[in-house]
Amino acid sequence: MELRTILLAQQSTIGQANTPTGILKLPASGKVAVNSLGLNGDFQADRRVHGGLDKAVYQYPFENYQALTEALPHLKLKFSQPCLGENFSSTGMTDDAVFIGDTYQIGSAKLQVSQPRMPCWKVNHHIGNAHMMSLLIALNRTGWYYRVVEEGAVEAGDKFELIERVQDEYSVERVWSKWVDLRENKQAKADSFEIKGLSTEWTFDWG
Repeated sequence: MELRTILLAQQSTIGQANTPTGILKLPASGKVAVNSLGLNGDFQADRRVHGGLDKAVYQYPFENYQALTEALPHLKLKFSQPCLGENFSSTGMTDDAVFIGDTYQIGSAKLQVSQPRMPCWKVNHHIGNAHMMSLLIALNRTGWYYRVVEEGAVEAGDKFELIERVQDEYSVERVWSKWVDLRENKQAKADSFEIKGLSTEWTFDWG
């Protein structure tokens, strides 16, 4: 399990309304500091939906790009590199094998998986395909966010070490697919149901 690339946002705009965004991210070199709100030098345009304590760092498995390429082969060149706004591009970790609440040592930092990523309309504009957001949802391959348990520094090439797994029932993929199912059936509602380690944004009555 390896940190392939670290990416930091460049302030830019997107869409006809020139909405501020941090989805355009470029690779960083050397060590990057990790604090409680994310990576040093990163940028989040809309803190209502990105960033914060439970969404400090966003990771997307590089393996997922193969599935995206198969679905949208004309975008193969774009999918040859990280392009979905992730901070961490990784190998050896996938949405079905990473569980909510998993805590990883990476470099000198400790990070805990907090929730799946909720794709938004900016992904469609950034990739240049109106179906991008829907495809990520349909494939259940959205990546995940971390909260920072212990601040430190990370560098491309660092290895992820799983140091704690608090539950083994709900992977990132399972949480996301279950949420989609409930939403489609109009059953999801805020409630006291809990998965250990899950962000409060994702507390629903799962039935």
